[in-house]
Amino acid sequence: MLDRISERKHPLACITSGLCAVAILLLSTLPVLAQDISTHPRLKIINGCSEAISINHIVGAGGGTLTAPNPAVLQPSGKAGDSVTFNIPDKGLAGTRFWPSMKVQCADGSSGCSIGESGGPGLACPGGIGCAPPVDSKFEGTFGCFAAEAAKGNCQINPSGNGAPLPDTDGWDTSMVDGYTLPYKVEVKGSCPNGPKNSKIDCSGLNLSQCPVNEDLSTNGAYPALANEDLALTFPTSSGGATDTQTGCYSPCSKLTIGNWQNIPNPPFSDGPATYQPSAPQADYYCCGGSVGVEACRNGPVVKTSYVKMIHEVCPQTYAYAYDDGTGNFSCPATAETIYEVTFFCPLQDS
Repeated sequence: MLDRISERKHPLACITSGLCAVAILLLSTLPVLAQDISTHPRLKIINGCSEAISINHIVGAGGGTLTAPNPAVLQPSGKAGDSVTFNIPDKGLAGTRFWPSMKVQCADGSSGCSIGESGGPGLACPGGIGCAPPVDSKFEGTFGCFAAEAAKGNCQINPSGNGAPLPDTDGWDTSMVDGYTLPYKVEVKGSCPNGPKNSKIDCSGLNLSQCPVNEDLSTNGAYPALANEDLALTFPTSSGGATDTQTGCYSPCSKLTIGNWQNIPNPPFSDGPATYQPSAPQADYYCCGGSVGVEACRNGPVVKTSYVKMIHEVCPQTYAYAYDDGTGNFSCPATAETIYEVTFFCPLQDS
C-alpha cells in the first residue's frame, strides 16, 4: 500500500458486552493470515516537476504481487514535491519496472500530446495512435528476500531462476537501453557497498535536445541506408504525421526495432520507416540479441554511437546498450534499511 492513502478508521465498537464476546469468538475461528504479506517501504518516487506526473509500474510474470494504485498520480511539486512510497513484500518482488508519464502541450500550442503512455496491463495509451514506443526513463529491478523470510523458506520464487528462490540482494538499474524521456536522479538510503558511486545516480541534466538526429546505424557501412537516422521521438498526428513535439529519444536498438509510431501496422501509418527484428543483421550489432556475443557487442558499432557516448557523459553509471553491465547494474542488500528514492523532473529541451 502507498503512504499517501489515508488511515483506516477504527473498527466499530461493540454495542454490548455480549456482542463483544460473540465477535471475539468469531474472530478466533478465522484463519491466521500467512506471514508472507509482510512488507516494508523500500521505494519512494518523487515528482520534481511543476506539472503532474503519473507513476506506472509492472511486475514480471510470476514475480510476485505489488499492491499499489497503477498509475499513481503525483501532483505538481511544491517545496518538497509530491511523492508515492511503494511497500515491497519482504519475501521479494521480481522483474519490476517503474516509469513516468505526463500530459504535455503540443508544439503548436494545442493539448493532447503526452510522454510515457507506452501501455501495460490496465494502463492507457493515446487514443487513435496506439501506445507510445517504450523508450521511457525508468527504475527497474528485482527486490530480494529478507533473511527472516529466507529462514522460514518463504522467499518469492525467482521466475528466471529455474525454481530457485530470490536471493538476499536487490538487483537494479536505470536502463537507457530502450531510450529516455524525463531527466531523473536516484539516491540509495542505507548501506550498499556494490551500489553507485556516492550512493547516487544523477541524470537530472538529461535533455531531449541531446538526442542524436543523424546517428550512423549502418553497421560499419554494411547497410548505408541506415547511416543517417533521427533518434528523436515525436508525438504523431492521427494520420501519422509529425507534430514537431518531441516526447523522447530512441536508443539505436529501439529505433531499428520498435514499430510503434513508425511503421505499418503498429499503428497503421503509411509513411514510416521499416523496422527489423532485434536479431536481424541490420539490428543485431545494436541490440546484441541474436548471433552477436557479449565481447563482439562491447567492441562493436553500438559503443561508437553518439547516443551511447552521450548517455555515458550525461548519465554515468547508467546502462546505454544491452551488455553495458559494468556501467549500470547494481546490487544492494535486501533489508528494511535499503531504500531507493527516485525523482523525476520536467522534460528538458533547449529552445
